[in-house]
Amino acid sequence: MRVLRRLRFVLGDRGGPLVGTLILFAGVIATLVAIWGAGSIKRGEIDLGQYMVRHLRYTYAEIVALEGLLATAATTPGDPRAHAVVADAADRFYVRLDMLDSLSRGPMTDPGTVFAPLARDLMAGLDALVAAGAPLDAGRVAATRDLASALVRETNDYTRGIETRIDEALRRQISETNRAWVGVVGSVLMLLVLSILSVGLFSRNRSIVSQLRTASGRDSLTGTANRRGFTEWARRMEAQDASPHAVLILDLDRFKAVNDRLGHPAGDAMLEAASSWLRREFGEDGIVARWGGDEFVVAVPLGRGGVADLRARLDARRARPVTVDVGGEIVPIAFSCGIAVWPADAPTIEEAITCADAALYAVKESGRGATMPFAPGLMTKRRRVEALRDGLARALAEHELFLEFQPQVDVLRGTVVAAEALVRWRCGRTGRIVPPGEFIAIAEQSGQIATLDRFVLEEACRAAARWREAGLALRVAVNFSPHGFRSAVLAREVAETLARWGLAPEDLEIEITEGVLLAECEQVGASLAALSAMGVRLALDDFGTGYSNIAYLVRLEPDLLKIDRSFLVEGDPDTRASVLQGVLRLAEALGAETLVEGIETPEQLRFATGAGCSLVQGFHFARPMAAEAIPGFCRDFAQRARAARTGAPAAGAAVALAS
Repeated sequence: MRVLRRLRFVLGDRGGPLVGTLILFAGVIATLVAIWGAGSIKRGEIDLGQYMVRHLRYTYAEIVALEGLLATAATTPGDPRAHAVVADAADRFYVRLDMLDSLSRGPMTDPGTVFAPLARDLMAGLDALVAAGAPLDAGRVAATRDLASALVRETNDYTRGIETRIDEALRRQISETNRAWVGVVGSVLMLLVLSILSVGLFSRNRSIVSQLRTASGRDSLTGTANRRGFTEWARRMEAQDASPHAVLILDLDRFKAVNDRLGHPAGDAMLEAASSWLRREFGEDGIVARWGGDEFVVAVPLGRGGVADLRARLDARRARPVTVDVGGEIVPIAFSCGIAVWPADAPTIEEAITCADAALYAVKESGRGATMPFAPGLMTKRRRVEALRDGLARALAEHELFLEFQPQVDVLRGTVVAAEALVRWRCGRTGRIVPPGEFIAIAEQSGQIATLDRFVLEEACRAAARWREAGLALRVAVNFSPHGFRSAVLAREVAETLARWGLAPEDLEIEITEGVLLAECEQVGASLAALSAMGVRLALDDFGTGYSNIAYLVRLEPDLLKIDRSFLVEGDPDTRASVLQGVLRLAEALGAETLVEGIETPEQLRFATGAGCSLVQGFHFARPMAAEAIPGFCRDFAQRARAARTGAPAAGAAVALAS
């Protein structure tokens, strides 16, 4: 408006009407050009032609197939099946003709083609063949095939004609579009006369661009900065050589569990509540950005209290967490956090984020729900973890993983009942055996655990099949990651693997941890139920180290409770014996067997058998060994068992055979 008022002052009293007239005239010209350009493009004709071409191609394929069937029938007219094949082809051809006949335009109605009479003659010939019954008349078959050949040629010619017209229409469309552009360019040239108004339009455009740039730096859900916005802010801070800043990376605890259980709206509500608290707490002095998913980055000037003050603020909020009401359920908002200082820990803010991320990774490894400042050793550990992750991907691809098996024995009966599969990794570059404790957690975090689980299942079943070929009826026990039970195809994959190696479901025992039972996921329960219904044995591993919820045990109905070795070494012997006997009675009530893990000494074996448990596993009997060594161990163990029975009572024999 200010520009228009200045223009009117320059042009006089008639300046306003003149400007208005020019703008109106330019608008009318541009509108007429647009209407002329749009009206000259007959898009509907092109679409109709392409629609018809698609139908004709289907028709062409149908007739070609019919021609082939008739050629086959002509060679074997006496075959009763030829009559059925021709009848079926006639039905399909009739449906295709009926579809073409329903079109308002096309080969069935176009007077310039012989498609319709040829098609009707062919249909009549097919009807005559079918009505004549089997066997088919060779002469009629040949005549009908000639009609089909003629119709193939006519269909091809008609289709090419339509495609030619479509190409011509497209060329006209391009030509008319080019003419429309000429009109548009003319209108633009006319508008250039209004140079003063162009200055106003330019100013308006600058304002809009500025608003769009600001919007592009914001997260649409939470209203905080996004990666782009944070990066632009960081560049400004580094260019200004600003005061030291603390860079925090915060990861929302339990976000995935809530999101999976209550849905994405619940997850969005958690993110909005979390971002609101972060803006209130840090946004006044610094910047808050949503980094992606449930991860936030905060940069705030480092105060007198330093990192310790920030940790205290986060710990205080952890003690009194912000909550959000999601469908009537109160969900606490809690963070795991890593902190780095720029430029003390890193020369750039981007590198400081990497340092803070290493600290956050360490927090996640230790169980979440804490705040950790960056230390140089964390980066070294993070690089080692990343190297292990990359190496594990290579190990899976280059077959560096292998299995060892630890026997499970019944010391009273003197038999080996099962062997537990334990995955191992021999690094192909260093030759080092990487302990499972180092790479299993990395596989879970990187999403490689599903591939690892499938490898263990396949190799364990392969080994069990070879043992059966050697005359050993041993179960094989495998450990699955808790993530594996969230898969809807787990039971099917297990069944397919067992069938591939000729094993029965009861030949496989799947060990689960108590954490699997506590997972609030319907799919976990469905997977366990499907495996149990199939006949696969379920063993509860490390029983007694977790929550040991009786309700979950009753619901699972495990076939085996594997009692953790802590029952053997911790506390008063009498108390341990009483507790162990209580666990045995619980297992009996559940209809489950019991096995004591970690037997390493004769004293521990006497304690377990004295409490009434005969199934044991541990280094006292055997360390994990290759699959090929299992048959030999079973033979040696059976011989020792026979020898022990002849010279000692049952309890003493149990110890003797392990010596």
